[in-house]
Amino acid sequence: MRRAFVLLAAAVAALAATGTAAPANTTYAFGARTETPKVALRAGQGLPGFTGGPVIAADGETVTIFVQDELLAADPTTPQRFADLLSSLLHGSELSQLTLNLATLDRIHQVCGAGALGCYSPRAMSIVALGQDLRTITARSIVTHEYGHHLANARSNDPWPAVDWGTKRWASYENICKRSKSGELFPGDESEHYEFNPGEDFAENYRVLNERRLGVEELPWQVVDASLYPDQTALDLLAQDITNPWTHTTSTTLRGTFTSRATGRGFRVQTPLDGSFSATLQTSAGSRFTLRAVDLATGSRLASSAGTTRTHAVSFQLCGQRTLQLQVKRVKGSGSFTLTVSQP
Repeated sequence: MRRAFVLLAAAVAALAATGTAAPANTTYAFGARTETPKVALRAGQGLPGFTGGPVIAADGETVTIFVQDELLAADPTTPQRFADLLSSLLHGSELSQLTLNLATLDRIHQVCGAGALGCYSPRAMSIVALGQDLRTITARSIVTHEYGHHLANARSNDPWPAVDWGTKRWASYENICKRSKSGELFPGDESEHYEFNPGEDFAENYRVLNERRLGVEELPWQVVDASLYPDQTALDLLAQDITNPWTHTTSTTLRGTFTSRATGRGFRVQTPLDGSFSATLQTSAGSRFTLRAVDLATGSRLASSAGTTRTHAVSFQLCGQRTLQLQVKRVKGSGSFTLTVSQP
């Protein structure tokens, strides 16, 4: 199946037209392209030779859609059909910020680059995609995939860009951070390692999620590597990231007291989400305590703080660690302490 897709991309690449200089902003393509995009997309604006504007979908939402004049002449219902498609996808308020450009294959190559069947610009919040089906692929599937990029672009996965890494819960479950550090995945790589780009994997997960929800035929898994095909948990977490987006870290306060005979105390902390972690220890006057964070799965020390001040802090990026122990050790003195933990 992947070979069929590669042959399709090679065939359509031969039809690519010559365009102007490539834009500076990044675009994300459906299908690995053979050259860089040639036309810069602008927020809220259609391309030359396109007609359109706001369209009211069947559910009452307004979607901005432009259609290439040749396609619009052949089928005047195109804007309404795609407005209804977009509003039927699992989405949030980011839909109102999107501009969808529906084009012929030749025009897509001028905009997105040869070999691509569609693309998305995060800066312009604009999709360019096929407005008509090909023999082996539907325009609906391409638009849905590209909307996955738009949705990720509207979500936070701090400290990483969700458009490259995927949304917070989904990316944490899929171990995007750990697998990227090991060289298995390549966030943001739209060329050599396209098939192992988690941003493209996320967009394909989004497509599968919506095709199953809508009860339409699921496009075969052929855009990214077969090993990245999602299980149901991944799709459920992706849906949760859409309907209840992660937005910021949360803080928890832990307290304890040491007598003059105590040696230390450990606090077990569950960390289901990757991202920024910090812990701050505030101790009693005249005491001297230390703080250390340990990964319980491996026993490795992640961070530590020691000294003579009353406040100690550790911070690091959670990257696949799911259970930590914060170890507070008494070196001198006694009394109460407060441990403030911040995590995704």
